[in-house]
Amino acid sequence: MPIRNHRRAAILLVVLVAVVVLVYSPGLNGPFLFDDFPNVVNNPLISVEKLDAEHLRDAAFSIGNRPYPHRGLARVSFALNYYFAGLSFDAFAFKLTNLIIHVLNGLLIYWLSVLLVRRYVSAARGPSEQAGWNAMQSHLPLVVAALWMLHPIQLTSVLYVVQRMTSMSAFFVFLGLLVFVTGRMRLESGSRYGWTLMFSGLGAGVVLGYLCKQNAVLLPFLAFLVELYFFRFQTLAPLSRRRLYGFYALTVGIPAVAALAGLTIGWESVLEGYLDRDFTPWERLLTQSRVLFFYLGLLFFPHIRAFGLYHDDIALSTGLFEPWTTFVAMAAWIVLVALALWGVRRRAIWSFGLLWYLVGHSLESSLLSLELVFEHRNYVPSYGVLFAAAYYLLWGLARVSRSRNLTYPVVGLLVLVFAFTTFTRAGIWSDKITWNLFTAKNHPESYRSLTGAGVLDIIRRSDARDIYASFGRAARARESTIIPLVEMHKLATGMRNLVEAGEQPGAEALEETSDAELLERPLVLSAPYLRRVESTLDAEIRRRLEEYPVGDESSHALDRLRKCIVKGVDVCVPLLEKLEDWYELALANDRMTSSIRGKLQMGLAHVHWILGESELAVAGMKAAIATDPHNLSYPTNLASLQMQLGAWDEVAEILEALESNRPWSGFGSRYVRWIRSRYEDHLQTSSGGSN
Repeated sequence: MPIRNHRRAAILLVVLVAVVVLVYSPGLNGPFLFDDFPNVVNNPLISVEKLDAEHLRDAAFSIGNRPYPHRGLARVSFALNYYFAGLSFDAFAFKLTNLIIHVLNGLLIYWLSVLLVRRYVSAARGPSEQAGWNAMQSHLPLVVAALWMLHPIQLTSVLYVVQRMTSMSAFFVFLGLLVFVTGRMRLESGSRYGWTLMFSGLGAGVVLGYLCKQNAVLLPFLAFLVELYFFRFQTLAPLSRRRLYGFYALTVGIPAVAALAGLTIGWESVLEGYLDRDFTPWERLLTQSRVLFFYLGLLFFPHIRAFGLYHDDIALSTGLFEPWTTFVAMAAWIVLVALALWGVRRRAIWSFGLLWYLVGHSLESSLLSLELVFEHRNYVPSYGVLFAAAYYLLWGLARVSRSRNLTYPVVGLLVLVFAFTTFTRAGIWSDKITWNLFTAKNHPESYRSLTGAGVLDIIRRSDARDIYASFGRAARARESTIIPLVEMHKLATGMRNLVEAGEQPGAEALEETSDAELLERPLVLSAPYLRRVESTLDAEIRRRLEEYPVGDESSHALDRLRKCIVKGVDVCVPLLEKLEDWYELALANDRMTSSIRGKLQMGLAHVHWILGESELAVAGMKAAIATDPHNLSYPTNLASLQMQLGAWDEVAEILEALESNRPWSGFGSRYVRWIRSRYEDHLQTSSGGSN
């Protein structure tokens, strides 16, 4: 038993849950951030107005060009949050739901730890080992659950709304493991339904978890680790043993071979994912060797200043010795993996924790074209590390002192440190200004943090020259980005307009400087000087669009400027013709994914429409549809444009194509309903007019 007194166990779990809620409470009213906007707040199909099959299906298929609901369960949960929050994006409701999921995951971890401890005790080889485990098994599951639930590295999976995808996927992974372990124990004891529980635990866990986030496919491999460390093949009858070999061949062996074959056959698709990245697959793999040690540092030494949403300040490894720590990290991992494999036969808990950690990171720290670093990727992998750490902590304390006088205060102090650090982080995440200040201060080399500092200066209505300087630092921090450069151009244009209108006192132009020096110097209120700054910024934006991959951030920067122009903002409207050129330069670049190309084609089409070039606008939208036919917002945009042009026959063709493809596209019923409603209104109006 994990705790001899069941009432005591229940009380301690209730106290732990209360502490977790208290620790996270400061951040529950915090803002939406970063990827929350494209995935949740600005995703029109999340804002469901009624709960029916069509609306929920639209939410499930709302992002992605796949024939299945890409992370659809998580997206449906966002839609339910919106609906039950009074048809509003209430950040508190979304983050409270995340916290509830985190608590449920913590309880699953407690339960899983109980079963694993029981298994380890029963598999202990000698009386001394059994005695040691019997002494600590009443404490270990609760300590593991407390450390995992309260560790500050888990915060982004709770207060960063979009990472519900991670926590929901983890819920099905941990639940699947629990069902699997229960079935495996029944198989060993000769009870009924052992195989049924094992297959259903892994099958349902993978499928449901995958519909939240793809790394749930690692569940069978995690289950195999549990088999190696907490069960013994030898205790089974020969027939059951052979069947168990077949079970793992089916659930682990075949998927592993299929993954390697898919990687080999689909290597071109892997490379395509890197078209809009600043790094190659090899550079990413090298960098991850250092990143994995960075994560371990956060787990074992959770210094609050080391945490953050953005870690793009971590240097890229461009070779084995660039930086030199890459070689050290690679060599260290080779040694550690060899030692961990050696530890399998000894059933060493440290070996289990290390292999669990590596298996848990084997997708997101591999060759997939993902961004380099995010803390939420440790949500499942951290369990093995903290399980092993808690075991050796309790084991060491038991060796030092046979009484519990030392165990309680040491463990209590550690839990208190975790709780206080997470509570402090939650307070930082409670307010966007505080969050931006903290991020900029502790990650001064991160271009995203520096860009956020510029946005913060705008919110605080700082002097335009200070805002310009903030964005300038961001532009220098990352050579390929154009986001801060566009903001700098808007500021320079706005200041020049004020100077030329006489609303700001002018100044003499400075002596001649190089273009590079010009962008590093403060703005000077001189019309000639500001015109040269604008010209230099334009040239630098063009250079970056031509020489570097065009990614989602560049597309977002151009789209944001376009929307600013549509709103008629003074500093944006003069940039319309330049925006057209920037779009065309971006589209001339081959280093981008088809999804990004579709976005750029649609954006340029809207620019043509603003300029009154309707034929080019229609052609651009058709090109976007051809590039990314699964994005139903594109034909919807085209239909809207054709309506404004009075081309109702074209609208009818679009509607027919959408309705004929709906069973295959799987989503977009709201878009289709809107177009049909407008088309039928037109038919009624036309019919009424002819009568």
